[in-house]
Parts: sequence; structure tokens; C-alpha cells
Amino acid sequence: MSEKTESKISRRRFISASIGAGILGIVVGAAGAWLLKPEVVAEKTVTTTFTREVTKTVTATAPVTVTTTPVGIDMVAQRAINGVRDLLAKGVAKPGDTIRILHVAGSRANLEKAIELWSEYVPEIKVELITLGQEPDVYTKAMSEAVTKAGTFDAVTIFSTWLGDIVESGLARPIDDFFSKYDPGYTGDIAPIEPLASYTTLYKGKRYALVFDSDVFTLSYRRDLLTDPKLKDQFKSEYGIELKLPDTWEELIKMAEFFTKLNLTAPSGGKVWGAYFYAEPRFAAYITWLNIFIEAGGILFDLKTMDPKIDTSEGRYAFDVMLRLKPYMPPEAVTASWADLYDKFVKGETVFTAAWPSLSKEAHRPTALVKDVAGSAVLPGVEVNIGGVKKVVRAAPNPVNWVAVISNYAKNPELTYLFFQFATSPDIGKDVILTGVILDLFRRCWFTDPKYRPAFEEGYGSEFVDAYMKSLEISFPDLLIRGGPEYLGKLTVNVNAVMAGTKDPEDALSETAADWDSITKKYGVDSQLEAWKALANLFPADVKEAWKAKGYM
Repeated sequence: MSEKTESKISRRRFISASIGAGILGIVVGAAGAWLLKPEVVAEKTVTTTFTREVTKTVTATAPVTVTTTPVGIDMVAQRAINGVRDLLAKGVAKPGDTIRILHVAGSRANLEKAIELWSEYVPEIKVELITLGQEPDVYTKAMSEAVTKAGTFDAVTIFSTWLGDIVESGLARPIDDFFSKYDPGYTGDIAPIEPLASYTTLYKGKRYALVFDSDVFTLSYRRDLLTDPKLKDQFKSEYGIELKLPDTWEELIKMAEFFTKLNLTAPSGGKVWGAYFYAEPRFAAYITWLNIFIEAGGILFDLKTMDPKIDTSEGRYAFDVMLRLKPYMPPEAVTASWADLYDKFVKGETVFTAAWPSLSKEAHRPTALVKDVAGSAVLPGVEVNIGGVKKVVRAAPNPVNWVAVISNYAKNPELTYLFFQFATSPDIGKDVILTGVILDLFRRCWFTDPKYRPAFEEGYGSEFVDAYMKSLEISFPDLLIRGGPEYLGKLTVNVNAVMAGTKDPEDALSETAADWDSITKKYGVDSQLEAWKALANLFPADVKEAWKAKGYM
């Protein structure tokens, strides 16, 4: 079943329906709290029966002869194919064996492309997709499998945010042995960019997943307004600094004020606002706060005791920045869904914003009103005193992010692993990512190698490709420990409450810290601390330098 033949509902109507049904957002205090990743803003087809499973087998209809070494694909994919042939020769795998993959509907086009290419080389091995309509359905089904151990699927694609829960449930099989045996290309010029490759696949030092996506935020902006000579002169006269890409949030606040007060008219006919950063009530508000907090040198938990460390000067500063930006953001920033940010930027109604890579895709579509003027850059940073020297620390959040996990109850885990090594290899992965909208680029060669880069420039814009590579290099993970979505759910609720004016920042921070302490104790301080210490070590170098200067590390 292709996306075109599925029952259709627009993403915007889907969001409204989901909110009404109590599906979208974060289920506060539950281990299955959800983060819904944006796919597109414009019309997007998804299954309307969200709990229905749709199974489809993609296989070759006639025998296909292949050479001992596949021709025309990279070495990572070749090793995967040769590994499958070896398993067939030894009788570990048999013609007609089937790999079953549980996944969300939004990734169906991507996976179908991978299966199509797979069938050209190993038509003997079939792949079936168990398609669920929404992210919460995937989480629930995966956690149910951890209890029943029924082997109903061999692999599942999950948000990396869930990795702690999935591993601790016993569902995820460690794959360090497969990494060593088959080499998925995690070193050198073709490797996934670090630190993303490590923090999305490792848990307590063991490898449990393959990178299948990246969700790092970049700054999107109206290049036409930022480079206008008259506006540059006016801004310099009024603020005494250059109108350019902001290095810090302090500079961005001044620019947001400037553009908002100009009362410019957008290409859509609406008002131009200086900024729009996530502050909405359902799941994304924590992203903006967390980015500023981390750049200011904040650390989420104590590295010796697991005590929450958000009720601090860095936490208060993050709220201070957001509250000073609020007058220069559209009111909907505090009340609307995540999609409203996309909608307003694509219409040219905001000068500065930040979101997932799909925003750049949307901004460069032929129908986008900013397709010729949308720019991309690394997010602004925070000036931090490190050893008596002021340094601008920049970091980029990576909310959610799809990874592939092999089930402990898979019928043939090695065969299943080889499919995902094939699907995420440099050559095959390029085609898989560019086929659909839910997955985004992560291997260094896709940014730098002339063999790959032009295709991604066409899909995202040349300025984005450069900015995104830099952003990946300074990216930091979501809270990839057990109960991660629970912690972040509590934070989101309180960030939105502060922005809505219903809660004081001090109260929000102290209440969040208390809630976090309760979550930690529920899962066990020692276990959570072990996971946090391993994760904290994978934060960007500048962030860890700030932590050391502040005595946090």
C-alpha cells in the first residue's frame, strides 16, 4: 500500500483530531510519554485508523542473479549483502525467510524504498512491514512485545528518546557483535557525524541501535530582511551593532525586537514577527528552554547523586531569554501546535525560528513563499565565563530521532541487522532518505562528497547542508535514559505555563525538579545515574568544558 492509496487526512487536520482525542502530546507521568516528530506542514497522508496494523510483503517476482560482490553499491552495503549470502550458504538463513519490521506510517515510503533496493540483491529474503499509524502505537506495541516475548516482529524503528525504556524492558538486543563482524561504516569520512552516532545508539556503554535519522535543530531565517542594506543601516543606528546572523541569544532578542516594531507585511499579507521559537503546550516547549539552558552551562542532573540541577541560575536564564523574546513572537507560539511555527515561517511571517530539518524542506518547496529567501544557520549561543575567559558556547538540540532496534525475540537477529546495515549505508541510505519526509541525513559523506551532496542540496538548500553539518557536530541528545519522555513531559508543561503567564519561573523550576526526583527514585537512583553518566559524556566538547568550569563535571 503506497502513501497515495492510504486513507488521507491532512497533517493539520490530523493534529486537531488527535488533540481532541487526547492522543497528541505528552502523557505526563507515564513511561510511554510521547514526542511526535513533525513530518511536513502541508498536506501529508497518514493512516486514519491509528491502531490498525497493515502488513505488506515486498519481494521480487522472478529469480534474480547477483554476483559474488554486488556492483554499484558502497562497501557497507556490500558487506551486508555478502553477510546475507554467507548465512544462506551455511543454512542459518533459508530462501523465503521473512524479516518483519514494526514502524510508524510516516516512514513507510522510506522503508519501501529500502526493501525495493534490497530485493535487487537478495530476493530470497523477504521483508514485511507492520505499519502503525502513530508514534504512541509503536511504543505500546514494542513494550507489549517485551512482556509477551512472542516474536511478532524482528525489528522496530523507535525514537531514540525511548531507548532507555526499550533496553530496560529487555526488548532490545545488543548489537556490538554485529558491528564488529560486519562494520556498518561508523568510522572515517562515511561515518555518521559524532556525537549523534554515539548518543542515539549507545545505552550504558553498549550499542543497541543503528542510526536511521537525525533531528537536530538549526536556525531558519529571512535572508532578504537580514541582508537588506537600508535595514542594516537602520539597525546599526538604533542598536549600535551589525545586523547579521546572531552569535548569541542576546543579539537575537535585539533583532527580533527591531523587526517586530517595523510592522512589515509578509508575502502572505500577514504581520512579520521577529521570532518564533517553540513554547507550545503539548510537547515542544522544552526544546527551546533546554537549548538555552545547555548553552549557558546548565547540566540536567548531578553526576554523583542524580539530583536534578535545573533549579539553578542557568535554568532561570533560559526562562529570562524566552520571556524577553515573547513580545516579539506571535501569540500562537504559546497556544498552537508545532505545525503553526512551520506555517508562519513558510509564509514569511517570522524572521527567526528553529525546527527540525523538515522545515528547510518545506521552505524550499515550489509553493513556499520564502523559497528564494529562506536561510539556514547554526543556532545562537550563550556567552559563558570559562576559566576567566568569556566564550560563546553553542549547541543544538536533537529532539526525538529515529533509530533501528533489533528485537531480542527476533527469529534471525543477524539477518535482520544486515537489512538495516544495508538500508542505512551511504549509497542505499541516500535514496532511502530522499524518498520520504520523515528521515534526515546523518553520514558525513552526504555533506562533503560530490557523489552525494548535490542531491541533498536540491532537497534542503545548499546553505542548510553546511549549517546542518555544523549543527550535528555540536548537537546534544534528548534525555535518553529510562523514563526520558516523563522527565521532558514535566518540563514541557512547566515551560509552557511560564510562557502563558500562569506560573512563576522559580515555581516552575522547583516543581519540575521535585517531579524529576520522584521519577528518578521510581526507576532507581543507581540505575538512572549509570545511564546519565554515560549519556552526559556524549555531550559536545564546549558544553562539557563549561560544566567543568562550573564544577559540574
